[in-house]
Amino acid sequence: MANNDLVGSVVKAMALVKITASAPDGLKICELAETANLKTVTCFNLVRTLIAGGFLDKINGRLYVGSEISRLSENRFHTDFFHQAENALLKLNRAWPRATVIFAVPGQAGMEQTHRIGFDHPGVIQRLNNEVMPPYSSAAGLLGLAFDTDENVRLRIEEKYPFLEFGIHLWRSRKSLEAFLGKCRKERIAEIPFDADVFRRVSVPIFDRSGKFTAVIGASCPARDFSRKDLTAIREDLKQISAAFQPKKIKKTSRTGGSNV
Repeated sequence: MANNDLVGSVVKAMALVKITASAPDGLKICELAETANLKTVTCFNLVRTLIAGGFLDKINGRLYVGSEISRLSENRFHTDFFHQAENALLKLNRAWPRATVIFAVPGQAGMEQTHRIGFDHPGVIQRLNNEVMPPYSSAAGLLGLAFDTDENVRLRIEEKYPFLEFGIHLWRSRKSLEAFLGKCRKERIAEIPFDADVFRRVSVPIFDRSGKFTAVIGASCPARDFSRKDLTAIREDLKQISAAFQPKKIKKTSRTGGSNV
């Protein structure tokens, strides 16, 4: 959607919430207005509305993110999609307790990690606050570059993580990176080629029934604890889990008992 199609007051309200969220010690309304480049009266009216909706909270004269944000964030995990993700991570953790397993979804600025089970806390699912994964050094981030077709996302990634600052020392050139991403698209798997003597990091993409890229599931495996055979097995486990996210086609049964696919 083009910027001139957006509702101005809503855009300003979203900006106020984001600015407040980045200030752990809270903000006075005058500070928030100055940061958002808004007139104080405009900021005051928007803040009053956001407080009424629970999106901001005022404590001792300072503004903080409201409880509604946390409630909505928590609610998003109570879906079949994320329940399946959590079950998949628990299954991987039971099979490979020495690996750290993660689940991530495409976000506005790259792949956002939503769930994690670390080898140091087996069986404990961490629900994360959409933690953006490094685009050039994580297998999940690279799959985002390979499969997310939203050009605006690529521009935001380049703005926040310039390749010449964050990627050039890893990939040497954009051509080398693009060749790796092409391999990811073809094989539908990403395995980090550097630091393999310390950690083997591998992730696979997840697609919905229509073929849309929807998530990534992956594992970070200490090299000393995983043999070549183990790594082959965990790759296959990840691929099987990815395939399980796609609903199976239901066969239609005719009145005579035959089936039509």
